[in-house]
Amino acid sequence: MSTLTESNASVVERFLTRAREDDLGTSLERYFEGYIALVLLAIVTVLVFVDVLNRTLRGTQFVWGLEVIEGLFIWITWLSAAFAVRHSSHLRFTLLRERWSARRNYVMYWVEWLLWFVVVGTIFRYSLPELERSAEAGRIVVGTSIPDTLFYLAVPVGTALILLRVLQEIVHVTRRYRGGESISPDASIDLEERSFTADTDGSDAAADATSAPAADTGGESR
Repeated sequence: MSTLTESNASVVERFLTRAREDDLGTSLERYFEGYIALVLLAIVTVLVFVDVLNRTLRGTQFVWGLEVIEGLFIWITWLSAAFAVRHSSHLRFTLLRERWSARRNYVMYWVEWLLWFVVVGTIFRYSLPELERSAEAGRIVVGTSIPDTLFYLAVPVGTALILLRVLQEIVHVTRRYRGGESISPDASIDLEERSFTADTDGSDAAADATSAPAADTGGESR
């Protein structure tokens, strides 16, 4: 458990360091979802801490606490999913693909992208009627004036961000593939290595060239 905690702390530290080093526009593009998710997670932590103290010292609890925390976790989940897509740090099986040719990997990327659009697009489509019904019902969180609609909004917003990040990855991977660079996926979650915003200055290409497996040199052309 301690090792896992140290690993998570290290990832967060690298995230904050990279965010400080980048200019505002680049930082927002790379870490937009991460910023919001961290703020929401901090709010959840404070709410849980205060609620525990309240129950321990006074024997009472906030009637709205659990519902608000659950709603915030829904936002955190979808934002984190979009963040993972942006940095290609979601769960994936890379043992075979690291040995594949560039062309085969590119085809497999398209299979992934189509699945993203079908699955996430379906969730987005059917989340809109639910959002509309929630808005029409006008329900609020018990003990507050917070509308339930704010929590239902997390699904369409989160899925839209995921689809946007998938489109961004299509452009990036296609550009690298046509440029003869390696597009083999790996299991790393290092945010710095997986950044691909500015292809114009060549800095990201250089980082990938040093960290990713070597591109195929024989057999198939690109």
